[in-house]
Amino acid sequence: MKPLEDRNYKLADYLARSSDRYTLTKYKIVMQWLPKTPNLRVLNAGCGSGEMNILLSQNLTWQVDALDVDVEAIKLSQNLKIENNIKNLNLYHTTIEDYTAPEKYDIIVSNDVLEHIKDDQAAIKKLSYLLKPNGLICISVPALQWLFGYHDEMLGHYRRYHKQELINKLSLDFNVNKCRYFGSSLIPVALFYSRWLRKANPVSELEQQSLTTKILESVLEFESKVPLPIGISLIALATAA
Repeated sequence: MKPLEDRNYKLADYLARSSDRYTLTKYKIVMQWLPKTPNLRVLNAGCGSGEMNILLSQNLTWQVDALDVDVEAIKLSQNLKIENNIKNLNLYHTTIEDYTAPEKYDIIVSNDVLEHIKDDQAAIKKLSYLLKPNGLICISVPALQWLFGYHDEMLGHYRRYHKQELINKLSLDFNVNKCRYFGSSLIPVALFYSRWLRKANPVSELEQQSLTTKILESVLEFESKVPLPIGISLIALATAA
């Protein structure tokens, strides 16, 4: 049975992304892992509200395609594309499974997508098909099944992942280069609010307080440079086999 997502909750989550330090720092790690080679074809598979689209398209020599199954996500991404006058970005309203690429890609990025898909292994295989030989894929997913709670239910997640589980699934179609946790400092917040109180995580509200924002920024910046053995997200980089 497909998990029932709360549309209002999901839209609020989209709208919070543009100022969410945790999400933006995670995207920064992803961008640091990607090559700076010019003239690459890049796919953002599950682009959400479009913040990663902006980061990817800043390399003006790249051709960026982005897809999402959610029509609201495509609308938000389209708005960001217009606001930022992005010329090297195409948007597609489709699923990963149904997407037909005009050409294969040098890089695929997919943030917080696999947990929404029942047959995640089939989605991984489709992504491998969309990559050129030796192409790179960078994937992030929510981590630690024992953190599964209200936030996951409202967003329609099937699961959260442990590190070895993600590596094992990717390894069937890719050579995994590296995989790390991120967001260790936010485990108590996720556990207390989402798992125990069954409420929305208050990170966006906390960030409105200047002192809290500065502390959170410093902690997340440290975590971005120093991988810790646990965290609320997993980020993996792999090469097409």
